[in-house]
Amino acid sequence: MTEFVEIPQPSRFRISELFRDNNFIVPLYQRNYAWGTNEVEDFWGDLLELVKGYRNSHFFGQIVTYKNEQGDQEIIDGQQRLTTSTLFMAAIRDTANRMYRENFSNSQASEAELESGDLLRDVRREVDKSIRGKDHPSLIVQQNADHDQPGQSLQDYFFDLTNQVAKAASEKLTSEPKRNMQRAYKEMTHWIVAEINQEKTLAGRIDRLQLIFESFFNKFYIVMISAPSRQDAFTIFETLNSRGKDLRASDIIKNHVMSLMGTEIKPANDQWNRLTNQLDNDSDKITRFIRTYWAAKKRIVPESKLYRAISTEIKDVNTSQQFLDDLDKVVALYTVLESPTSPKAHDQYFKDHKITETLEILTRLHVKLYYPVVIAMVYKKYSEASLLKVVTKLLAIFIRHRTIINDGTNKLETGFSDVAHRIWNLDLKSVDEIIEDLNEKLLPKKDQTEASFQVLQKAGGQRGAKKWTLVYLLAELYSVEYDDFGEQLFRQVFKDDDYQLVQVDTTNAVGDDAEYLGNWTLLEKRLVKTEVQAAADLVPALQQSGLTGNQRLAQQIQNNGWSAADVRNRQDRFTADVTLIW
Repeated sequence: MTEFVEIPQPSRFRISELFRDNNFIVPLYQRNYAWGTNEVEDFWGDLLELVKGYRNSHFFGQIVTYKNEQGDQEIIDGQQRLTTSTLFMAAIRDTANRMYRENFSNSQASEAELESGDLLRDVRREVDKSIRGKDHPSLIVQQNADHDQPGQSLQDYFFDLTNQVAKAASEKLTSEPKRNMQRAYKEMTHWIVAEINQEKTLAGRIDRLQLIFESFFNKFYIVMISAPSRQDAFTIFETLNSRGKDLRASDIIKNHVMSLMGTEIKPANDQWNRLTNQLDNDSDKITRFIRTYWAAKKRIVPESKLYRAISTEIKDVNTSQQFLDDLDKVVALYTVLESPTSPKAHDQYFKDHKITETLEILTRLHVKLYYPVVIAMVYKKYSEASLLKVVTKLLAIFIRHRTIINDGTNKLETGFSDVAHRIWNLDLKSVDEIIEDLNEKLLPKKDQTEASFQVLQKAGGQRGAKKWTLVYLLAELYSVEYDDFGEQLFRQVFKDDDYQLVQVDTTNAVGDDAEYLGNWTLLEKRLVKTEVQAAADLVPALQQSGLTGNQRLAQQIQNNGWSAADVRNRQDRFTADVTLIW
């Protein structure tokens, strides 16, 4: 914070007063509804403590608002709580309505039962007074059109869900904020019904429902800070939430950027929405993306310090706009790095398919640390030929550093960010300088790599990074040692997934060396019939294989058998190829 802001005297409201006395609106620049099951379950747990008499009141947190020119309270902080409150009131009203229809619609009930029915109508009436109608609702969420369901805004769906439009609770949704709203409504409805059904009589269930409603309506408290200006509200929000647990860094960063845009806030918000739509409006994804961008342009920082780092640099409308423009330029590339071959548009992002294939291999190995380098190169408009040289080097560095030597990732994360920053600032001016810098600072030495490879063991696996790491190592080694695969390596091994990892022998003949790389091979899946334990049993399948490496392995087993010494000898032979490949 660069200047002192006097925080206004907060007002303390019960939920009943809060919605009766205020008109709330979620501004376009705010994040979408993001509470999941854990947060909603915490809300319900707090309410049950009141219902069961464990406590007399509950502080539900603070909200920060700014009263705009139309007299509405723009919510700067607290929309998750207010949205959940509205969804809960709708859930309890709809439960009351169902109970009334099922038990009192025929007017055959006794006078005592009709009195209970009046309690249900009271709950419905109080909720409707708080939620209000479509013309003047107490809470309006974001009204921008939904990119997944054109024509229906988030507010349209929210209104349907909280105003008894039946399909809203059951329709299949693709929009994350709508799914979050629907899930919260359905979960709270389920919990309400389960709680009241513990009572044996209808009157008991109605009394229980009224107790739940009144506990929330009259015993939940919120402190509201209504700031004199939007800028002051943003500043208060950042002060209260920069260390909070319920917001991701991207949410606070967005509010900071929007607070600086002045009259340009609407186009800035539209730009933010366009680029974050490509990240599914997922706060976690957006945060990872911004952190990666910052690692490319400036430096790597922990997520917990990302807001502080960015807010220190972004101080006015010009730097805010540059920040948004930069994100806009690289967001499509970031989505490609996350998933290089799917959807089809990603597969066609680079004209040189060798780049895409290398990125896909890195993805199969669960490698993300290199993203800043690629982002910096594409931002600076390096040619695809140059980019291919660098991503090939990045893969080699990872294989040596992490896969073979098994060093930690901190050095790589920091190192890749430093290289990216130097590319961005033009300290590294050519692809040769980039390669030289990578070799000097991050590529492990030949002797260290070979020594580690000689004793390298891998557990294998049928899926995930463990599988693909070992598959990739063997495929490259077979290509160099036996001239297998060639140009078809990526298609056969990764795209078509034609091969399965098989241990040559798992008996006492190899002992503790069973997981050494020299005891593994790749075998066509059509040839893998049963689990093989002794090497001799694998010979027929190896002989039928189209890989020269497997045929030679079959010949060796037939002529000399298979032992721990053979495993080590085979691994030594592979070692000579390691630093040629990587």
